[in-house]
Parts: sequence; structure tokens; C-alpha cells
Amino acid sequence: MEHKPPSREFATGLTFAVGAIAFAIAIFVIDTFTPLGLAVAVLYAVIVLMAGRFVQRRGLLVISFSCIAITALSFLFQHGFTHGPSLVRCLVSILAIAITTFLALKSQGAARTLREQASLLDLTHDSIFVRDMNDVITYWNRGAELLYGWPSKEAIGKVSHELLRTVFPAPLEEIKAALLATDRWEGELSHTKQEGTTVTVASRWSLQHDERGRPVATLETNNDITERKRAEAKVKQNEKELRFTIDTIPAFVFSNLTDGFTDFLNKRWLDYTGLSLTEAQGSGWQAAYHPEDLARVVKTRSENIAAGTPYEHEARIRGADGAYRWFLNRSAPLLDERGSIVKWYGTNTDIEDRKQVEDALRRSEAYLSEAQKLSQTGSFGWDVPSGKIRWSDEAYRIFDYYRTIEPSIALVLERTHPDDRASLQRLLKRVCSDRQNWSVEHRLLMPDGSVKHIHVVAHATSEVANGLEYVGALMDVTDAKHAEEALHQAQAELAHVTRVTTLGELTASIAHEVNQPLAAVVTNGEACLRWLGNEPPDLEEARGAVARIIRDGNRASDVVRRLRALTKKTDPQKTPLDINDVVHDVVALVQREVLSHRVRLRFNLDADLPPVFGDRVQLQQVIINLMMNGIEAMVGVTERPRELLIRSRRHEGGHVLVAVQDSGIGINSEHLDRLFTAFFTTKTDGMGMGLSICRSIVEAHGGEMWVSPNDGPGATFQFTIQSHQGTAT
Repeated sequence: MEHKPPSREFATGLTFAVGAIAFAIAIFVIDTFTPLGLAVAVLYAVIVLMAGRFVQRRGLLVISFSCIAITALSFLFQHGFTHGPSLVRCLVSILAIAITTFLALKSQGAARTLREQASLLDLTHDSIFVRDMNDVITYWNRGAELLYGWPSKEAIGKVSHELLRTVFPAPLEEIKAALLATDRWEGELSHTKQEGTTVTVASRWSLQHDERGRPVATLETNNDITERKRAEAKVKQNEKELRFTIDTIPAFVFSNLTDGFTDFLNKRWLDYTGLSLTEAQGSGWQAAYHPEDLARVVKTRSENIAAGTPYEHEARIRGADGAYRWFLNRSAPLLDERGSIVKWYGTNTDIEDRKQVEDALRRSEAYLSEAQKLSQTGSFGWDVPSGKIRWSDEAYRIFDYYRTIEPSIALVLERTHPDDRASLQRLLKRVCSDRQNWSVEHRLLMPDGSVKHIHVVAHATSEVANGLEYVGALMDVTDAKHAEEALHQAQAELAHVTRVTTLGELTASIAHEVNQPLAAVVTNGEACLRWLGNEPPDLEEARGAVARIIRDGNRASDVVRRLRALTKKTDPQKTPLDINDVVHDVVALVQREVLSHRVRLRFNLDADLPPVFGDRVQLQQVIINLMMNGIEAMVGVTERPRELLIRSRRHEGGHVLVAVQDSGIGINSEHLDRLFTAFFTTKTDGMGMGLSICRSIVEAHGGEMWVSPNDGPGATFQFTIQSHQGTAT
């Protein structure tokens, strides 16, 4: 087992004990066995006095009583119970020992109190040290060691201001003068720690006096407030930044006391209104509010401040230039930890531009609603993932639903005509899975049995990130459909009249086309009779005559069939057609006109054309009109051959092109733009409806018609017709 060396305190105590015993024995021997007439026992007081430094109260009392007992024992051993000077010396010695013991006990108590106080000073976190009148450190507590870094043994004996490199808020002489005058001084000092860092301390000085009132030392207590100072600096900086922010933000800022008294308005508010803070405080701010808004503002404000609830309102505030602008005013209470209102804070935000936009939007919505009503056009939005649909008022009217009903695809299909429902469902299914623009026309079967025609167009919006949404319009085109049907009917009537009129102009040619085969029939009939009248009958020749009669009868029948088709009043019936056959049908009808006007008819027809999808009679009418116009354009031509060229070929976009080219007098460039206008004609006896009707027929077949001058004499009329393949595609 390891033995620790005895401590210094133990060695000192042991030395004292040995010395005290030896000293006591020496005193006892001298007092007992020498004839000195002195109170030698008084020296026991020295032992008691020395013991006071090394032993506690109980040990001190034991030593004191032991010394008294030894003194008495020595007296009795030497003098017995005799009285005299020896007794007096014995009593004096005992009294001296007792007094010394009392003083030693008192000194121990004071020392103990001092040690306890010193211990208490070491327990505090504050830095405490004592310096004499020359600023030399005489005491340095544990808090000072922790704060500054120097241990007590290094700090004691140093001049405090030199050790700590103190920075004073005022000259040191002034501070000392104040300390001497009041015995106290408080302030903030800057000290440098042993490691070199600087700390700020809250320092309190207390001047200490001796029993005669003379200053002997200064007790200095320092509390590290470095972090607090930094926090205060940060708070000040934040307050500065906050005030700067409050004064520079575009909103106006104000604060009210708990009773509603306005105590602060920021610089922006004051600059805008032209009022000073003094003028605006209290209820002075009311002078800037519009008279029509003030009563409402004051009422709202008072009620909410009384109830302790946040509030907001809109009002007009007058600027320094006298103009009013709309502001959104918001205010809310600041509460303490108990929920009590400490203060009210609020803002005024300029919403003049928003107000103007809202007014413009309201007007626009009113205009749009009225325009939709006048144009019978509704608008809608369709969020495909959720299935939610939004309708405008006019959309509700078109579908004839109450506005309390939430729109849905089911409601749309419920109103859709049964014959159109399946195709509409297919379209909606397709656009639900593919973002695309779409349009459709379909019918609605209304509750009263009436039918509406609507045209729907929709556009896929690009603003929706996670989903598909369509916005669109739906137009009630019932009246337009009826008008279109009436127009088609009128056009059909007019086309029929035009065809009849054209055939009237071809009466001679048609009569010739009919008479020629009929005359041949008569001739062949007479010849047949002769062959049959021979003996024996020439049946072979008769058979040939009958065959020719049948052929010529069919020729006449074809002419009549074509005439009946052109003159018959029927609805258009579109079927797949060979456009070259249509051309040949027409040529058969106008062949006489071609010959009578000495026109050379030429063809350049593409034999490999796809069929077109159209009405045979209407297309015949178009070609007849163009051929007759070409023939008439060459009536006055004598210096060059009269040629009429008919071409057909494939055209772009799945169309077939037909061109009628003449070598006539051409068309005046001033008339090109008006040539297809109804009732415009360059003929002295024309109505100006032929080309207009032709273009309408072509456009109804999905094609176009135009005219262009030739490189040489004459002009070329061209039109395109959708092929049957293109239509199917």
C-alpha cells in the first residue's frame, strides 16, 4: 500500500505540539522548582495564544484548562494552601490564561467568520478583488480567477489597472474623486484577460475605511456583461434596421396604445399625407381619411379594439397632393405572456391599382356577360382529373339548367341529342387522354322537345402543371343553322333556276342532240320496214336496222336523262364520282354550242384520278357554266383559233383539280376580285349569279375556285374537289 507523505499542515501542527509540550514542561519546572518570585505561569498564555492558530475551539479549551490545572498544581506543590503573594501570582496567571483563552476564542470566531465570508466570495460568479489605496491587489477571489485567467498568487501584489489594462469611461482621477466623495462608484470598464481577449464588465467600487474612518482599501466587484453588451448592440442595430425598414417599406405602419391612441406613424405615412407626427397622433390621422369612409373606419376600429380582435378594412386616404387613393388597413394586437394586449400594430397598403383593376374586371365581366348573352356564346372550364366543370351564365342558359346545379359531363350528355351522344362521348374520351385543341358541333334535345345546335371549341391550357384543363366556348348556332339551311335551300333553288336558265340557252343544241338520234330512228325504221317487205324478207338487214334504232333511241334517252337530272329539283346527294365522266356528260350537252361557235374542244384528262365525293348534278352545273362562259368569251375572236381546253389532274391535300381554259378576250384585272361576287357581270344580258353559285357549290364540296389570266390570250377557271380518299381520311 502506498504511503502518502505528511501534509505541510500536519507537519506544522506536529511541530507546534512538540514545542508546546516542551515549553509547558519548561514553564512547569521553572514555576515549581525555582524560587523565583515571579508569575511564571503567565507564560502559559503564550501556549494558549499559539494554540489558537492550530486547534479548534474544543482543543483550545482543553489546552486552556490544562494550563490552568498545571498552574494550580504547581502552586499547591510548592506552597500548599498558604496565602500570600504566591497565591496572588497564581490567580493572576490563571486570570491571564483565561483572558488569553477568551481572546483566542474570539479571534478564532472572527477568523472563522472571515473564512466563511471568503468562501462565500469564492462561491459567487462575480469577480471580486480588493486593492489598497495604491491600487495594489490584496485579495483575488475564485470568480476573478475564472474571469481573467490569473490565479490568486499571480494577481496579488500587482497594480490592478496595469494587470488588466483597464480602459476607463472617464479619466481615472475623476473616478477616484467621485469614489472619495461618495464611497461608491459604478460604471462599465473594459478589461483584457490573460489570454488577450477583451471583456466588458459592470464594475462596482466600494471604499473601505478603518476604525478611525480613514480610507484603506477599495472592494471592486466586476460582472462580465460582454454578451449582454453584444446583445444590446445587436438589439440597437436591429432596432435601427427595423426603423429603417419600417420607414422604407412601401406600406404605411402605425401603432396604437391599448386605449386606441395612435402614438406612432412611420415616415412613409407622414410623407404621403403631409401631416407631421404631432398632427397625426391621437385621432389626428382621421383628417386624412375620405369623409365617406371615416365613420365606417372609426366604427370598425373602435369595436375591434374594444373586443381585442384583429381587423381590416378598405378606405381612401388623402395624399399631400389632395388626391385620394384606396388603402387596405390591417391591425392586430401584441399580447404578453399572460395574453393581455400590450399594443396594437397595423399597416396601410396601397391598393389603388388593384381597385382599378377590380373595377375594370367587373366592367369587363359585365361586358363579357352581356356580349355572351347577345352573341349566345357561353364559356366553360373543364378540369379533367377532377371532372369539375365551370360554366358562365350564358352556358347555363344554353343548356337550360338552373345555376344552383353543379355542371358535369353527365349533365352535358343528358342534354345531348341521342343521335349525337355516342360520337360526343368518343370525342370526350379521346381528349381526356391527349392534350389537344378540339371543336365539335352537336345537337341538344331540350326538355320541351326543341332541338338546339351548338358549336363547342376548347383549348388545353398550359398553366396547369399537374393535370389537364380545358377552357373553351360554346355557341348556340341554332339560328345560324336554320339560316344556313334556308340559305342552302335558297342556293339550291337559285342553282336550279340557273340550271334551267342555262338549259334554256342550250335549247337549240339540246334539240339538235335529241333530233339527230330521233331522225336516225325514223330512217332506220323505214329501212327496216323495207327489208321486212322484201320476198323473202331480208332479216339480217332488218336486224341491223333494229340495232341502229335501239342505239339511237338510247342516245336520245341519255340526252333526256341528263336533261331531267339537270332540271329536276332534288336535294344534293354526294356519292363517289369519276370527275372525267362528269366532264363527258356535260360535253354531250354542249357539243352543238361548241360546233356552232366554231370552237375547237381539247381534253387533257388524267386517267389515273381517284374518285371525288360530290353531287353529280351540281358538278355538271359548274362545268357547263365554265364551258359556256369560255365559249361566250371567244365569240368576238376572229384573228386566232378558238380553243377550249379542259384539264383534270391530282392536286395537293387529297384534292382533284379541274381547269377550263379559253383563248378569248381575257378578263380585265379590275374585275378579278369581283368576278365571283353575286350580281356582278360583264355581260349586257347576264344576271351575275352563275360564277357566284359555282363557287358556293365548289366550297360546299370542300374545294376552292379561282380564275387567272393565261400567259397568252384568254383566261383559265380552275376548281378543286375533295377526293373520296381524302374525305375518308
